[in-house]
Amino acid sequence: MDLTIAFIGVIGGIIAIVAIEIVFDVAWALTQRGWTHKESGRLTHALMDFTRALHHQPRNKWAIAGRAQIHRLLGQYEAALVDFTQALNLDPGCSWCLANRGETYRLLGRYAEALTDLNRAIQIAPDFKWAIANRGQIYRQMGQYEEALQDFSRALVLDPDCLWCLANRGETHRRLGRYHEALADLSRVIDRNPHYKWAIANRGKTYLELERDREALADFNDALALEPNCAWCLANRGEIYRRIERYEDALADLDRAIAVDPHCARSLGNRGEVYRHLGRYDRALADFNQAIALQPDNVWLRTHQALAQAAMNG
Repeated sequence: MDLTIAFIGVIGGIIAIVAIEIVFDVAWALTQRGWTHKESGRLTHALMDFTRALHHQPRNKWAIAGRAQIHRLLGQYEAALVDFTQALNLDPGCSWCLANRGETYRLLGRYAEALTDLNRAIQIAPDFKWAIANRGQIYRQMGQYEEALQDFSRALVLDPDCLWCLANRGETHRRLGRYHEALADLSRVIDRNPHYKWAIANRGKTYLELERDREALADFNDALALEPNCAWCLANRGEIYRRIERYEDALADLDRAIAVDPHCARSLGNRGEVYRHLGRYDRALADFNQAIALQPDNVWLRTHQALAQAAMNG
């Protein structure tokens, strides 16, 4: 009897060990395949694999974190936060999880929480380039341009070939009115990658602010060749056409830009000014009125509204 019980106990132990190893292997394999799907852009397949892995191993940190990242890439930000937080409960010192939760907060416009996470991630991993660059992006979005420049420059020291960092530093220089530095950074990006639409469009914007209309127009043409429905590019090219008095071209671009973003005061104001120059004062006033409702303190809009009203009154 005792030998029988002992034998059953041994067999049971072996079965338990084998079962654990099988479960571990399945969870590990599913997690690895999930990351492979993610890198290949097969997001729904990745989501299924991470979820299946967690069915086998609910405390699998990397399956949780992987699922969180897929949620974020799919725009499911609240679900991503839940998973990143769960992963951090398992490993509070995971700098990758902190940085990615911070990026999720940024996408939700929750900048204070984003900075808290990214600061912690950088404190844990001081050379974490992606976290440093993303913190720079948050600073730029908050209007803290000097802090943004410091982070982008620091990221470029760690990785001089980071074109995303260089393009963002160039855009930050532009916002500070440092046009020479902006053009230098953005041109370096475009030299390395002639199809980098965002850098091309921002260099065009820099040229536009310098009133170098021909160069600005060339850049926006190139950017729109890469992405024909880029509303921001259309709005800027429409403004250039207005400035060089190509009014029909301006209307074509501004109409398309406003169709995508009907609440852009700048596009409405530029279209109103085109209508004013064409003598279509009722259309001009309609656009100026709508733009002023969006930006009541905009002096340029109010000035040109008054000009249209005066011309309409004769």
